[in-house]
Amino acid sequence: MLTENKFSKYLIYAVGEIILVVIGILIALQVNTWRMEKKDRQIEKTILKNIKRDLESDIQEFRNVKEFKISQNEAGIRLLEHLIDGSKPPEDTVQFVKDMHLIIYFIVPSSNSTSFDIATNTGYLNNITNDSLIDELSKYFNNIGLEQHVTETKRFINAYNDNYLMKNYPMFSNKVIALDGQGGEYALERYSNDNRSILRPQDIRGDISLENYLNMLSIRLKIGIMGLENKEEWANRLIRKIENQLNLKK
Repeated sequence: MLTENKFSKYLIYAVGEIILVVIGILIALQVNTWRMEKKDRQIEKTILKNIKRDLESDIQEFRNVKEFKISQNEAGIRLLEHLIDGSKPPEDTVQFVKDMHLIIYFIVPSSNSTSFDIATNTGYLNNITNDSLIDELSKYFNNIGLEQHVTETKRFINAYNDNYLMKNYPMFSNKVIALDGQGGEYALERYSNDNRSILRPQDIRGDISLENYLNMLSIRLKIGIMGLENKEEWANRLIRKIENQLNLKK
């Protein structure tokens, strides 16, 4: 009887020890899971903040390119007025020269996908807990519609510039202000002492090829402007969704 009591006490003690060990393991696993979850959410916040910053950079880029395209379209329309209305007097010859020079330029908008690409390549994109947000981000950064249109317009401008304008008109003079590709301008010093006649509005009148080019250019520019506006609005929608997701994780 005494032996049985001792065995019972030992068994209860052993079971208690086992239960304590199991509880300890479960607590350790729970703490580890909590730490992993906290780490994952921190990674998610970092990814979303970086992507948001890239989207804000995109928006500024779209606005800058849109502003240039609007100016370029306005230049083309002014030139069309000289072509269509032969009686229109030249109000500003210097502006006319600048307009002729502006229609040969193009700017390609660059979308910043650095943070999204890093998150995708490292697998950290899966840390974002909102599947619909991941899907829309993927569609945004993999969309090449605007890029394709810009590339086609670039080829269109280059082809006409190389095959016609440069062969038929003096596109450079001391009145030309060239663009540096970084948003700045500079004068062509090599023409500072050039006393030859500059290009005048009457020089282009009757040029049906130039008229057709300017009309097609205007159509392409307007399509590009609408594309930039749509991409900007898309980026703004994504920023709002990212902000909502970040607020959920506070």
